[in-house]
Amino acid sequence: MNYQLHIYENAENTARAVAELIKELARAKEAESKQLNIAVSGGSTPRQLFTLLGEEYENSIPWATIRFFWVDERCVEPTHPESNFGMTYDTLLQHPFVPAANVFRMKGEDIPENEAERYQKLLWKELPASDGFPVFDLILLGMGDDGHTASIFPNDMSLLASEFSVGVGVHPVSGQKRITLTGRTINNAGKVIFLITGQSKAAVIEQIINHTEDAKKYPAAHVGSKSEVVAFYLDKAAAGK
Repeated sequence: MNYQLHIYENAENTARAVAELIKELARAKEAESKQLNIAVSGGSTPRQLFTLLGEEYENSIPWATIRFFWVDERCVEPTHPESNFGMTYDTLLQHPFVPAANVFRMKGEDIPENEAERYQKLLWKELPASDGFPVFDLILLGMGDDGHTASIFPNDMSLLASEFSVGVGVHPVSGQKRITLTGRTINNAGKVIFLITGQSKAAVIEQIINHTEDAKKYPAAHVGSKSEVVAFYLDKAAAGK
């Protein structure tokens, strides 16, 4: 897997670079009268991105072109503070310029296994498919300090090779169940990017970028894309090593 590095002075500039990328991709799709299918993640760094998009990009992005799906979701109500959907709604999706019909959330409040099956069927209905898996145009990932991405954790790497498009992960500390795209779904996307900020991620990023032997224990090191390129959007703290 080839990695592209995009390094910026701080977290705000990093988020803005991803916002500009989304704008560019959406405009290109609009010109072709097509839709841009994006899977988004939760966390503090995406929160900054979504807030920026909601506050500054109303008139520069063709919002009717973008359809929002989720990489993963905690098994909580959508109004719960831990809900990935809830965070995205509060910062971006509540704005009237985002069409409600273009939002396809994971239902964290439902029985996890049932919701994983429902969401898998939804992806097959709404997205094109290739090589036995649905195809997103863009998947936006984060990464935990332990090297997990989506809700695929180091203690359960089986989700990376699952034959299903959507599965159920379990947080290794809290035991909380989470609905998640599987590794083969993520790797089937046209474009995959990591948006990562903060010094606490620097050591893991260094191992992944340099393809060290230890990196194999991190789920994030097994992420790819159909183009065989994964882009890392980092601030200087995350890129410090």
